[in-house]
Amino acid sequence: MKDFLFYTPAASGVDWKRIDSLRHVMEKRTASICSQRALLYTQSFQESEGEPYIIRKAKAFAHTLAHMDIYIQPHSLIFGNQASANFAAPIFPEYSIQWVIDELEAFDQRSGDVFQISEEVKQDLKRIAPYWLQHTHEDEVNAHLSENIRLAEKQGVLHRGGISMSGDGHIVPDHEMLLQRGFRSIIDEAKHALTNTDLQDAQRNYYQAVIISLEGALLFFQRFAKLAEEMAEHEQDEKRRQELRVIAQMAGTMMEQGARSFYEGVEVCYMVHVLQMIESNGHSFCYGRFDQYMRKLYEQDVERGVLTKDQALEIITHMFIMNSSCNKVRPYGHTKYSQGYPLYSNLVVGGKTPQGSDGTNELSYLCIEAMHLTSLAEPNFSVRYHLETPRQFLKAAALLIRTGCGMPSMFNDEVAAKGIEDLGIPKEDALDYCPIGCVETGVPGKYGHRATGMTYVNWGKVLEILLHNGVDPASGIQMLSVNGQGGDAVTFENYEELWQGWEKLLKFYSDISVECDAICDDSLVKYDADPFASCFIQDSMKLGKTLKEGGCRYDVISQSNIGPCVVGNALYAIKKLVFEEQSVTWEELMTAMQDNWQSLESARIHKKIRHVAKFGNDDDAVDEIVKDVFDSYLKLLPQYRTQRYQQGPAVSCYTMSTSNITSYVPNGFVVGATPDGRFAGTPLNEGCSPTQGTDTSGPTAVINSVAKLPNEQVAAGQLLNMRFSSGALAGEENLDKFVDFLMASAKKHIYHNQFNVIDSATLRLAQEHPQDYTDLIVRVAGYCAQFVSLMPEAQEAIIARTENTW
Repeated sequence: MKDFLFYTPAASGVDWKRIDSLRHVMEKRTASICSQRALLYTQSFQESEGEPYIIRKAKAFAHTLAHMDIYIQPHSLIFGNQASANFAAPIFPEYSIQWVIDELEAFDQRSGDVFQISEEVKQDLKRIAPYWLQHTHEDEVNAHLSENIRLAEKQGVLHRGGISMSGDGHIVPDHEMLLQRGFRSIIDEAKHALTNTDLQDAQRNYYQAVIISLEGALLFFQRFAKLAEEMAEHEQDEKRRQELRVIAQMAGTMMEQGARSFYEGVEVCYMVHVLQMIESNGHSFCYGRFDQYMRKLYEQDVERGVLTKDQALEIITHMFIMNSSCNKVRPYGHTKYSQGYPLYSNLVVGGKTPQGSDGTNELSYLCIEAMHLTSLAEPNFSVRYHLETPRQFLKAAALLIRTGCGMPSMFNDEVAAKGIEDLGIPKEDALDYCPIGCVETGVPGKYGHRATGMTYVNWGKVLEILLHNGVDPASGIQMLSVNGQGGDAVTFENYEELWQGWEKLLKFYSDISVECDAICDDSLVKYDADPFASCFIQDSMKLGKTLKEGGCRYDVISQSNIGPCVVGNALYAIKKLVFEEQSVTWEELMTAMQDNWQSLESARIHKKIRHVAKFGNDDDAVDEIVKDVFDSYLKLLPQYRTQRYQQGPAVSCYTMSTSNITSYVPNGFVVGATPDGRFAGTPLNEGCSPTQGTDTSGPTAVINSVAKLPNEQVAAGQLLNMRFSSGALAGEENLDKFVDFLMASAKKHIYHNQFNVIDSATLRLAQEHPQDYTDLIVRVAGYCAQFVSLMPEAQEAIIARTENTW
């Protein structure tokens, strides 16, 4: 059993050892493919031919909840399963099916994110596939892609990923509302709305779908009540028998009214999370500010004497553990962009209240302790902080970071809230922000889908194309030229011409990526109709619209742009060596890159480049160019509109995010050598983090460089990932230094920071003996994962990060 970080449990009879037992089950779990949802949805859709699509989706959802296998994990206080087995991934045929059939024989052969699949499941999926072929979200998107999008994808500039073959996710319900009201009240609201004779057909369909979905969910709860009662009758252990009876009593009428206890509130939050992931195969269904909306129930039960801190901690810990029972399968090509079985189920504690005071409370600390006791990849645990955050709370977060589990990631209230407010969102809502997935941020219960994660745009490839006059060297495709002529020959007379070429290509490809977003969004209006998830977001019920139709208060989206620091470092190297010093000619540089720095002459040039300043070392000359790269994209955003502009939301716009999960690795695969000295096929930089191994001046220099970026304008999340040696946080003095470092980051307006505290030797041992390191959780990007589940290239990218010390 783990030692506690800072909490000393009382002798309350709470079984701490079974926490370790449950955690062990999740650590050793095996990923598999489940066909039940696919079979049940197919059956329901066949029976509802001709009805409105949203009604068909709702009926299929309810049908699945009524007939899918359910189970209660042995010894767990929390119940609710997404699929027929622990860590099994459902299949969602309405979104995409062709890739599933194509990869049936390869799921268990992957180099990362391996899935076991039985012959029975293979036959199930082959049997239902013909019904869905040419009738999926992916088919709809592919039918409308323009030639420009297809060419940009062949060049390696654009990658559609999940938005073209899965649901959106990326939302946080209004937990406070649903805990207070329950489902029955929302059903009654929908029934009352249907009495309005002025409703449009789409609105009428929406309200009917909400009723069908919520009634299906209530029946689902009742099924667990019956199961728990049956299990109790056969249970020999008296303590467990009583727990099962409590579960049965709670589940029998759960959400027929508001949550009646802290325990029930936690269970509801988890169950809503699971139900959202049965309805849609998006990811980043998040918990938001758990310590804020659960505080009233916690304090109420403690005051009544029906709950102790120990019991609350055990309940929270069980809920955290059960998050690792859920799973999602992606096509192998897209898996490279999001490795480690991630769900990005962010849960955040701490930070300011909407009124501006500090919101830290007992639950904030208990969640940190619960995360320590679990140390699993889900939920994706975060902490909000500000200059008045109690130092004791920051120290608790630092203690958890010191364990090396990769959590929590740290969000700076002053910067994150300011960025959201500057979009036109009221300050009170902006101060209530939360992470939604990795590092993207939004207002819980009021944001629609996709704070980030629309089309992926490979800025490293845009740079490479720029240097070849618009020609992609790998595919030979030229969509435009920089100098107005054909061919890949281009010479820039000065840095200003080079910069103008960058801006020209960036706008060209950004325009195409926004076009791609729109095509995917238009299709998702139909195929991602999600009445269950939508009705928990403010204004959806008032407008009678799903989120994709505009049924939310704020509709803010962003893309995933990969490699800004590689681009900035490269442009600076050209500026300094070619134009200022004139120590390297344009032709010499191009030849050396084409040679991938291999010949003696190329190696000589590479040595020069290695000594040119790089972002992350507090050098104004290069840092300002990286800032220019950010600004060149930010100035494009006001001209872009989402598909929901003026369709309901009070605010609807594009913003920027540097949340790019593991895509910086596969995006690097398709980019040749770059003028910053990077070798062909190696990773780009991650988020706004320095390129791996190029930050050599210590952690303070890193945050000094990042502080120069327009962090407040990157309003959907600015990702900074750092690695520290284990010794850097060892002992009380070093821990205090680290807390000071966090406070300095806040003062310097760093948006976000997350940490791996682990040495390279341990990571190498995990590569050699993966069976002995299944408990090694690392911070991959804006999320954590088992190190041994990652593809070798992603493992190497983590090892390549600079190992900081003081």
